[in-house]
Amino acid sequence: MKLSEVLVSERHKVGKTQQNVAGDLFLTRQSFSNWENGKNFPNIPTLIKLSNYYVFSLDTIKGDEYLMKQVKKDYELINLKKANKKYSLTLTVLLVIIILMAISISIFRFSIPVTKFLTIILLILSSVLILLSYKFLKFVYKDYKGDKNAPLWVPKGFGMV
Repeated sequence: MKLSEVLVSERHKVGKTQQNVAGDLFLTRQSFSNWENGKNFPNIPTLIKLSNYYVFSLDTIKGDEYLMKQVKKDYELINLKKANKKYSLTLTVLLVIIILMAISISIFRFSIPVTKFLTIILLILSSVLILLSYKFLKFVYKDYKGDKNAPLWVPKGFGMV
């Protein structure tokens, strides 16, 4: 059964208007109307709120292929954002460590063996940073493999996103 049909029938069962339901769930009436007309779909948390509000199982909308694709897409986006946070934090910490080491090598007068050791550590950390950056970009662009129109990724640090 399609989500729009489920929403309309469940709303009629409880005898409420679109405005009442939207108010109860802290939504706009227009959004709710669009969902009932099948023009677009709610996000996953809102879908769960709707199923709890109307007390229906999400299995009833399993046959709605477009909605299932949308739900899958939302889950992928959530996972991508989680990975983005993890990689961003790791890359930032590595970059700060590398910068601090480079500054400390240039400011402080270490003995030659200590300087060599710190330089080797600096090179290793730089290599790890490059490798993690490459893995992150591969993860972000896995769906755009070979696509010449893939979006340009600009890190948040540059203020472009």
